[in-house]
Amino acid sequence: MFNDISISKIGVSKQNNSTTSVQQKAEDTSIFGNNIVDDKKPVKLTKEEKQAKKEAEKAEEKRIKNTPDGVIQGGAQGRTAGDCWLLAQMNSMAQTEWGKKAFKEAITKEDDGSFTVHFKGINKDIKISQKEFEKAQKDSYYSNGDADALLLELATEKHFEETGLNNGTIKGNSLAGEDSLQFLMTGAKGREFTKKQNNYEQQVEMVLMAMAEDPEGNNGFSTTYISKDNSPGSTGDISHAVSVKGIIKNDKGKIKEVIILDPYKPNEPFTKPYGQFLNEMEVFGFTRVTKKD
Repeated sequence: MFNDISISKIGVSKQNNSTTSVQQKAEDTSIFGNNIVDDKKPVKLTKEEKQAKKEAEKAEEKRIKNTPDGVIQGGAQGRTAGDCWLLAQMNSMAQTEWGKKAFKEAITKEDDGSFTVHFKGINKDIKISQKEFEKAQKDSYYSNGDADALLLELATEKHFEETGLNNGTIKGNSLAGEDSLQFLMTGAKGREFTKKQNNYEQQVEMVLMAMAEDPEGNNGFSTTYISKDNSPGSTGDISHAVSVKGIIKNDKGKIKEVIILDPYKPNEPFTKPYGQFLNEMEVFGFTRVTKKD
């Protein structure tokens, strides 16, 4: 059974802080991003090797797009759904062991070609027909590139429409509660707090430093936040939910930069100076789940 684990002295906001998202502005950076994180060393390949690599990558991209495999590894946000909160939660859950397990157990392909999405947290199965899936793949409203992400997106939308949660739509939402993805999949509501709360900077730092104790699995923390572009010249009215992949410390062990995943380009992590991160952040949400034997 999954259980929500809290950290002492971390405040909890009960406000419904929602956000909608905007389209990607540039090809070489995230909407609110700075330096793209690239830890891959260049390798020299022959012409034949390059061609073989290209064909293999194309085949793999096709497989991920059309066949759910229980792994979140893409799923770039669509243009108008406004569900950055949902994709951000997927990306952050995918950084944890409990999230990976939940995704592995969520989707089943039936003999007739349809899909069953099981939301373990609420013990509910949602059917997605092959026709619905293929139609959504062609619709820029939804995410693209990852069958698992798209099916979870469609299932969440159906659940909201059936229950009236979040006004029956996936457009905009809070980062915690019974309408969050982590709750649907595990039963853990998660927590969130806002910039307006006392000592919010200390609370954020506490979670991020705890994540840093286990870089491979983020110490079980799935972390997202809503930010606004407060850079010079900006109108400051653009809200967008993204997820935290990890942090980079300075020589004194303090947080220097935050590594972020943007739903528009989930496979391209980027860094942001910690001060800028705090300045732009409006709402911070986190979920920590463990499995008791």
